[in-house]
Amino acid sequence: MADFTTDLSTTEFSTSTLFDVETYPLNQPDSDAYGIMLEQAITGLDTVSCAQLPNFIRPEIVEAMQREAAELADGAVFHEANLNPYFSNPPEDTPEDHPLNRFSPRRHGMVRGDKFARDGVIWAVFQNPDLCRFVAQALWYEKLYTYRDPYACTNVNVQPDGCEFAWHFDNNDFTVSFGLKQSDRGGDLEYVPNLRSRENENYDAVKQVLDGDRTNLRTLKLRPGDLQLFRGGYTLHRVTAPQGSERQSLLLSYVTNPTDITTSDKAIRIWGEAHPDHFARDEQLAQSG
Repeated sequence: MADFTTDLSTTEFSTSTLFDVETYPLNQPDSDAYGIMLEQAITGLDTVSCAQLPNFIRPEIVEAMQREAAELADGAVFHEANLNPYFSNPPEDTPEDHPLNRFSPRRHGMVRGDKFARDGVIWAVFQNPDLCRFVAQALWYEKLYTYRDPYACTNVNVQPDGCEFAWHFDNNDFTVSFGLKQSDRGGDLEYVPNLRSRENENYDAVKQVLDGDRTNLRTLKLRPGDLQLFRGGYTLHRVTAPQGSERQSLLLSYVTNPTDITTSDKAIRIWGEAHPDHFARDEQLAQSG
């Protein structure tokens, strides 16, 4: 199986060349300043499920990332579907106005992870061990690893003008993203923190938000160079339709199991095709199961 996590050519990109370490001392984990930065991120995640660190990446690196993303955006795999907030199919007897039965259009593109040059700046940001350590600590994980899946490891999300990313809960526990391109208007992340829990789906409160209740709603823009850590599994959220231009963000995927990748059927459902590594994963699971 190919190893997509090793790339010696990114060694020229040190932590201090990629990130604003004067403001965010990623490379000084024992310093007081690092502790303050970490505590701020933890507080945001623990209270409102979101931590935003503005201008986290150096401006010249942001520009290089934007150029790299722009060259790849035309090759994004586009998804268009009507989905409920849970990405599920409701039981037949579900009331029409129930959140499980509330479907909205979703259209966006994703640049596959295998499209990024392994000596490029986006891959260097993804592979940076100081960033990975910080993300793990902020999210209360003992250790995280960069995701080895050849397609889903890191992606650029392309949201065209007028295309809303409708209300939903994430299937994963958290997301890590950087802003690359913000639209002239719209393109806002709107979210209601801690709306459901493991014990309670809180459908009544979800329905109120879907019906337009903005009482507990929070709004932010992910601007170029901003880092966002987000617990979307229990936080209802959407990205409003960009207006005037498209919105782009970089998504980095980290996992607790360093050997984990997805199966071929899931890859085909998401990307329209599977990589040989996905079929190898199928064989591994069949042999172990």
